[in-house]
Amino acid sequence: MFKRIVVPLDGSRFAEAALAPARELARAGGARIQLVRAVPPHGLPNILPGFYTDTIGGDGHQADVERANDADAYLHTMTDQLRRAGYDADMALAIAAPGAGIVEAAALDHADLIIMASHLRWKVPATTGASATLDVMVRSRVPLLAWRVNDIAEPEGGPDGDERLSVLARAESPLVVPLDGSPLAEAALPTAEALASAFRLYLVLVRAVDRPERQDEARRYLADVSAVVEGRGTHVTAVTGVGDPFDVIERVWREQSGGAIVIASHGRLGAHGSFFGSLTARIIEELEAPVLVVRP
Repeated sequence: MFKRIVVPLDGSRFAEAALAPARELARAGGARIQLVRAVPPHGLPNILPGFYTDTIGGDGHQADVERANDADAYLHTMTDQLRRAGYDADMALAIAAPGAGIVEAAALDHADLIIMASHLRWKVPATTGASATLDVMVRSRVPLLAWRVNDIAEPEGGPDGDERLSVLARAESPLVVPLDGSPLAEAALPTAEALASAFRLYLVLVRAVDRPERQDEARRYLADVSAVVEGRGTHVTAVTGVGDPFDVIERVWREQSGGAIVIASHGRLGAHGSFFGSLTARIIEELEAPVLVVRP
């Protein structure tokens, strides 16, 4: 299970929603939570990542210092709330563009998971570039959980409330693992199995094929994988479907009342940073499920 979890915050309630699964995973595996806030320097949106010092020069220096001080105070408040609730928590402030700052903080902390609250692309105004979540996915080799804010119900008392109801994994909501027959896709299985064991869940393995006549082959493949996973102690069901992989995965996720989708990815987007051409990115940006991206 995960031992070092990074949660990027920007001062908004939206970003703070990622604390719910972070707390749940921390309770399950004894993980430490590191809160990170990246503050872009005034006039230098593409500055190389670096942690805050008091030597920022040039125009906007005073504004940078004030924004950094405000962000530092906010992080201290959130970290103290987690510590009072019994969590092992720390914080890091980066003067950097958000994606670069988050990736740098995760690398320096030797994190094994980043959790980010993530918008669905069709729920926000159209943009031409990749979202912050996809930016981090491309830049970092650390597994990434894109968390859907609508999936969270905060306990009374906020982050330091007595939260015991599961928000990440419910017994009736299995983990869905897309497979395509490749070692890359199968790299998601160990992480999915660990989560299933920790939260007493089962896995739904799904494979899409482009023609009906290929379904028998797909079923045999999933049966072989299922036997291996079952042999390691995790209950599995397997589903095949004909059609576009995204459409098949979405249909299976809905029909199975799925929880999180656990998928392995090489972390490359399509042309011009768009989600077209990348199944993982499309799932993150279009499907309501929480998505855990494993980076082999």
